[in-house]
Amino acid sequence: MLEESLEVALRLAREAAREVMKVYASDDFGVETKADGSPVTRADKAANATILRGLSRYFPADTVLSEETPFDPRQPLGRRVWMVDPVDGTQDFVQRTGDFAVMIGLCIAGRPALGVIAAPALERTWAGGPGLTPFEDGPGGRRTLRCAPPAETGPLRALVSRTHRPRTLETVLEGVVRELGRPVEVTPRGGVGVKIGLLLAGEADFYLHPAPGTHLWDCCAPEALLAAAGGVFTDATGHPIRYDVSATANPRGVLAAGPELHPRLATLAGAVTPTPKAGRG
Repeated sequence: MLEESLEVALRLAREAAREVMKVYASDDFGVETKADGSPVTRADKAANATILRGLSRYFPADTVLSEETPFDPRQPLGRRVWMVDPVDGTQDFVQRTGDFAVMIGLCIAGRPALGVIAAPALERTWAGGPGLTPFEDGPGGRRTLRCAPPAETGPLRALVSRTHRPRTLETVLEGVVRELGRPVEVTPRGGVGVKIGLLLAGEADFYLHPAPGTHLWDCCAPEALLAAAGGVFTDATGHPIRYDVSATANPRGVLAAGPELHPRLATLAGAVTPTPKAGRG
């Protein structure tokens, strides 16, 4: 059943990605501002419609939580809840950086079971989940993913938000240099999904955002994929993310790394990570 669900999610992500790229190639993104101040475009809406239509067709009994669709947390929930971000990194989409992705994740009994991250402008797609072999499809074909430990020498490679860089991040990075005795090479990128994809591909050692700004639809697919590849995805303090649809915001940020590095980073980030109301991240 999970294999079938992954195949459907992969197919829908690719269909939605094609809709996104049609808008990306146009001169009119149809940008609007939502109540929380974040942008939404014609691409978000088109991708959302494609994914919701497909999930309703293939899994009519499942619940769907999407960033772009009103959701009533009081509705009865089954064991399977799809968590969808039609365009993760909408601001990067609008700025034409290429760092945006279609993300589809599935939670079963409150835990991420599979995920797909399709970054069409980068021509890269990552898919998998616990018990499902994680892989990347790209210009060079398909390859299996495994979260590798950082190199023993040289700088640790950190991915951070391109547009939302909290002040606490600098404190944590200084602590990494001091406590781990390693320099840190910082690379700003857009979208949670793209950063997790790069981490899965071995192009970085960790991703850290020690502040509010993410939601469950930003976390489900990435956590499923990273877990399948042997990595760890938690809030910035090292605690598991609670996939409770009554509160979609994730107030304590995000930390993603391999098992060798994650606990030490969580200790450093836990000392400075605030717990205010969520904003965009």
